[in-house]
Amino acid sequence: MGAAAGSVGTVALNTATYADMVFRARPASSVTSTVAAKLADKAGIDLPGEGEDTGETAQNRQSGLGALFGIVTGVGVGIAYGLVRPALGYDVSKTRAGAALGLAAMAGAASLRRRSG
Repeated sequence: MGAAAGSVGTVALNTATYADMVFRARPASSVTSTVAAKLADKAGIDLPGEGEDTGETAQNRQSGLGALFGIVTGVGVGIAYGLVRPALGYDVSKTRAGAALGLAAMAGAASLRRRSG
């Protein structure tokens, strides 16, 4: 159930992000691809691959990896919530649980950014 909730939350966030890009005509953020590139570099992973062009190919892979990190963060937080929620008891209001879940997702994303910096 937690994975499903995390997936729904991730889809909602992506929808809001892309709608904002359409309505405000703003470009995509480069933060996720930059973080992905730095984390891959720290892990010793060569994103462009052997003998490939390091320009557009690397940027495309970094962008894809950044999007995957976002999905993994959203679903991971949902799974964690699904595991922790029964232990908290159902005395905690949905509003407080939702706020805590949102904070956990932001903390997960911030943690990835800190590790990449």
